[in-house]
Amino acid sequence: MKGTLMARRLRAIALFLLALVAAPAASAHYVDLNQALHRANTLTVGIALTGQPFAYKRDGALRGFEIEVARAVAEAHGLALDLVRLPRSQLAAALAAGDIDTANTLALDAEPAGVKIVPYLVVGDHLMVLRGNPFRIREADDLSGRVTSVTSGSSAERFAHDLNREFEEAGRAPMHVHSFPDDRWTHFPVSMGHAQGYFTRTVSAVAVDADPDSRNRLVEGVFHPVREVGFAIKADNDKLHHAVEHAVAAMVATGKYRRLREEHGLPVDLSPYR
Repeated sequence: MKGTLMARRLRAIALFLLALVAAPAASAHYVDLNQALHRANTLTVGIALTGQPFAYKRDGALRGFEIEVARAVAEAHGLALDLVRLPRSQLAAALAAGDIDTANTLALDAEPAGVKIVPYLVVGDHLMVLRGNPFRIREADDLSGRVTSVTSGSSAERFAHDLNREFEEAGRAPMHVHSFPDDRWTHFPVSMGHAQGYFTRTVSAVAVDADPDSRNRLVEGVFHPVREVGFAIKADNDKLHHAVEHAVAAMVATGKYRRLREEHGLPVDLSPYR
């Protein structure tokens, strides 16, 4: 499935670049999308806050990686951008009603029914270690025989147990995995130096890694992808879906996507376009 998704994205990028070569300059970027939009000449994006650096509010303005990607898509088609902040519980309903053109699915636990997704991130579970990495944990194999912690019932817990099965199948010592009832307690064994790592979801991992006062940091490369997130668009709105897909493809092809990801401190593991 992952290979199919990547092949589809690469085809989209190739087709977009061919279109740039074959089409007149005036029509390469701008397509009349008004019939596909909630409001003429405007891309209306429903945003639920997902936290820094993804989508957050500072000094009265919405900021973050998700905001900048939406802005780039609007600019690619010569559209104004209208950011509509909504509670998470109202995103799917607003999209279904046509009150917004698209919504950020990172804010949702699952993909809404009746939508297509143009992804801009992959999210999942990450390994966190003590800042400075005194136990020299650089890859998954370094966790063999070590002590780790997880949140009970989470996908991160399943990630840890999957790694242990791999260790046991390879004849290596499994991790000693300790489960905690709530995410807020899971980091304590690592923060106190009693464990060598803990597993947690993307939003929490990135926030902790970016906090200069945090005792922990993210280990890139030890990552369990769970789902793709991005722009949710109504499934019957093919014109807007293709327009957004081509705009994101152009961002990837020109390096703008990578620059935005790096500017916001997002690890390469989160890119669907590697």
